[in-house]
Amino acid sequence: MLQGENKNGTFTEHLEELRWALIRSLVSIVVIFPLAFLFSDDITTLAIRHFCPPGLTLRYFSPIEPLMVKLKMSLYIAIFVAAPYVLRQAWNFMAPGLYAAEKSFAGWLLLFSWLLFAGGSAFALIVILPVIMSFSLGMQTPYLEAAIGFDQFTGLIGMLTLAFGIMFQWPTAIFMAVKTGLASVDKLKSLRAIIFVIILIISAILTPPDVFSQLMMAIPTYLLFEVGLLVASLTSRRS
Repeated sequence: MLQGENKNGTFTEHLEELRWALIRSLVSIVVIFPLAFLFSDDITTLAIRHFCPPGLTLRYFSPIEPLMVKLKMSLYIAIFVAAPYVLRQAWNFMAPGLYAAEKSFAGWLLLFSWLLFAGGSAFALIVILPVIMSFSLGMQTPYLEAAIGFDQFTGLIGMLTLAFGIMFQWPTAIFMAVKTGLASVDKLKSLRAIIFVIILIISAILTPPDVFSQLMMAIPTYLLFEVGLLVASLTSRRS
């Protein structure tokens, strides 16, 4: 049960609120999608120009692959652009469990959450993607040449960008869990080992199948988990 000023409401009512938050988030992505479709070619070209290793020529292997890539990139762009609104919907769902003084953090919390999302996405493109591509191309031999598909490369960009943006939300998630009474700081501290294993599992799912890229996601994510615990602990003491 959420704590705070607004404790009323059955479990079914909370599920209904969550359902509408998800619906509004999906609608925002659908609304942005056509505009993202118009600019997807320019953004895809820009991404390839800056993040594709020099000398690597991407290939497509079916007649409709360029169209499918365009649709996928449009979806990634729409999700990224809609992220602030989606984060706002998450806040609106959690806010009834907070007191008035805590709700004053709303603007700063949303800004911090968006900066974490953008920072995670930038970290994926600037640090993780070059490492993965270097690892992949480094496996070439005189008898083995890399033939990386257009869909594979752009899909990797989209997946890493969203995955790291989402995983970097741990500080705000921990803060909200503590503030709404879903978990205590002491309880979360006692679950450190379990949470680290969960982060490793999620990282293994979201990243390419190599240990290095998994650790490159898991280690910063766990450090952000500790940051979230520290912030929640400090604010709880002040309260």
